[in-house]
Amino acid sequence: MPKSIDFSEYCGYWKDRIERDLASFGDPGAAVDVTRSGRRLRAAWTMRGQEREAVFSISPDRGVNVDCAGRHLPYGSFVAGPDMADLQQVSRMILQASPPRLFVPTQAEHADAAASPPRPALDFLAALLDHDTHDATRVIMVTGEAGAGKTRVLQELVRRRADDYLRGRSSTLLLYVNAQGRALARLNEALATELQDLKVGLTYHSVAVLARLGTLIPVIDGFDELLGVSGYDDAFSSLSGFLEQLEGQGQLLTSARSVYYEEEFLSRAGSMSATGNQAWTHAAVRVRAWSEEDRNEYLDQWAASERLTGGDLEDLRRRMKNVFRRNDALASKPLFFTRMVDLLRNNPGFSAGDDLLRALVQEYLDRERTDKLLDSQSRSLLTTRQFEHLMCELAQEMWNQETRELDYRSVREVAEYVVESEDLSDAAKQVIVERMPTLAFLAKGGGHAAASAGISFEHELFFFYFLAGSIASQFASATTDLKIALSRSALPEDVAERVAAALGASDGVRETGRLQELLDRLAKAGAAEWRRATQVRENAGLLVMALLRACANSRGAAHEIDGCVVRSVVFPGSHLRNVTMRRCSLTDVIVQRTDLTSTRFLDCEARDMLLREPSIATGSTRLELKGLAPAQVTSIRFRRDGAMETSYDPAVIGDTLRECGAAVRTDRRRSDTSVPAGCVGLVEQLMRAYRRANPICKDDPALKHIFTDMRWGTVERLLVEHGVVTMESRSTSGKRKQFLRRRFLPERIMSGLGERTDADPRIRAFWRALAMKPPAGG
Repeated sequence: MPKSIDFSEYCGYWKDRIERDLASFGDPGAAVDVTRSGRRLRAAWTMRGQEREAVFSISPDRGVNVDCAGRHLPYGSFVAGPDMADLQQVSRMILQASPPRLFVPTQAEHADAAASPPRPALDFLAALLDHDTHDATRVIMVTGEAGAGKTRVLQELVRRRADDYLRGRSSTLLLYVNAQGRALARLNEALATELQDLKVGLTYHSVAVLARLGTLIPVIDGFDELLGVSGYDDAFSSLSGFLEQLEGQGQLLTSARSVYYEEEFLSRAGSMSATGNQAWTHAAVRVRAWSEEDRNEYLDQWAASERLTGGDLEDLRRRMKNVFRRNDALASKPLFFTRMVDLLRNNPGFSAGDDLLRALVQEYLDRERTDKLLDSQSRSLLTTRQFEHLMCELAQEMWNQETRELDYRSVREVAEYVVESEDLSDAAKQVIVERMPTLAFLAKGGGHAAASAGISFEHELFFFYFLAGSIASQFASATTDLKIALSRSALPEDVAERVAAALGASDGVRETGRLQELLDRLAKAGAAEWRRATQVRENAGLLVMALLRACANSRGAAHEIDGCVVRSVVFPGSHLRNVTMRRCSLTDVIVQRTDLTSTRFLDCEARDMLLREPSIATGSTRLELKGLAPAQVTSIRFRRDGAMETSYDPAVIGDTLRECGAAVRTDRRRSDTSVPAGCVGLVEQLMRAYRRANPICKDDPALKHIFTDMRWGTVERLLVEHGVVTMESRSTSGKRKQFLRRRFLPERIMSGLGERTDADPRIRAFWRALAMKPPAGG
């Protein structure tokens, strides 16, 4: 037994853990009795109405082994086995619910690496999952644009892993959780629904236990859809609570469209924690768009499944190229490409315009309207406008209820509401209401069981399209309270783009003054103080950016935006690329992780403006913002040697702002700015590491350059003395290691170095101490 391990403490840990683990499987209200005798623990509990008993042999060298019902098993195999979680049965049900489908080996890459070579996404993710470091819970986030195929990749990964588990080729099973449109505060509900729909005996209470053991990995699809409902803090706190249950073990695989929400989680994780003791690391993976090779692979697979002849296949390839001639970027999105294959197969004469999504939607609307929604004389029951209105109202109801899935009754009620306002016969109304759940664009929801599944849009881009139409209608109405419409959840960027287009931003709004009217309405919504103010301000900011981009790049040419006023919004990620604003005013605006690399603010004014980690390029970013001080810029991102870097150093920020045209100065007479540059750089490196993990393991080889620096001893001592970080010792695979846990967000820690007066006193004291007692070589 390693000398660093206290056996009595080790047994005490396992006694407590076994009690908690077995309680998650036990019957409600039934007690778990665990007694110790030397190196053995004997447990008795009730499960599914039966008395159970097992003996656990504890050894720091060999782990924990279990004797139960005449079998001797490692602890993980016991918990995953047929008498407990029965993951073999779970894997069978996963395969039964997910039959094989056409799949193109979509490529993926490390999102953080400057020149990461792409690999097949399934191989890439499988390799990550199978090589866990075990030092802390690893959160793997898969990002990619809407329609890029993230969901299909995750579903195929889950299906193949279930097959591997059944065949004994893997000891880890993946559990797919469709989180799209669910509130994060209801994560347990999502887990429970998924397990119920699989019709297995496992309950959500035991998911964290299995995840800690590494035998089950939850796959949360639609991470960004879980944010915003009931307030950001509640949402992040809920996920933080789940991470705490993992106690620094296991893995979690998630997906999100936007890197912004991924970084928001990384920033807030731990700070929203109930105990502040969670331990996690992070890995970022980006799903790449389909290449021409991928598209050809899909066509070959599809042609084989349809028994298409060689001549017909080549004709289809030619027509596909013609359709995407003006929409080349959309050809790389699996949704558009696969749908277009289906559409051209049935309608060879289809010709798309500049807006391929709209053309695709209209084609499906017309097909449904003229082929299915017919009266007894084969006449269409609805016009195209009425059908589109019906879908917009359904999307709006889902948005209002903060879900992507409605039960059958709610879907029919939406149809009844819409048809009552139209001039239709009673017979026509009845047909539409009855057929509503089976119409185009809709599908059975995330539930596998027919009894529990509701109705959802079959792809998020269709939901986005119709939701944008509904929000644009509300925006155009002067009587609508936008505050309510923008408070529901995190608005997808695709929706903001389509709303801006629908409002005519690219067709004259810039010249007519309508732009300022729209900006004022968004400012009014953002200025309101209430519990969802953060959500409203971010959604309003996303719409402001979409309007500015559309106006700046209208009619295929670049235009300056002159003299507008932007107030009371947050720019949440996204970008203002190729936007030039002249003589504009920005008041009470937060620019948060927004791409400003080709943005030009010329002779503009900034009042109460805050920049948090904007991306800046000194050669193309102009920040002529009167009133902007370095203290209002907490951090900046810039590209160095092909990779994006973050700097919190006020001196670097001030110099960069001046290079971009900002009239700012740095007061170098302050005592804390006398901290040696080398020490500042060392703390900055530590803060970058905290963006991907908390706590940080001092044995991490990737951080050796920090912990072997001759200045580190003094820096670490002062960080701990002033409570900026805490030192803790944790057992990882039987060996205890030292960890440093931050107690503040990285930007707050670095803010104490600059001119901001709102920095925590402990942080300010740390920087002052480092200035007064700099280490040798600082």
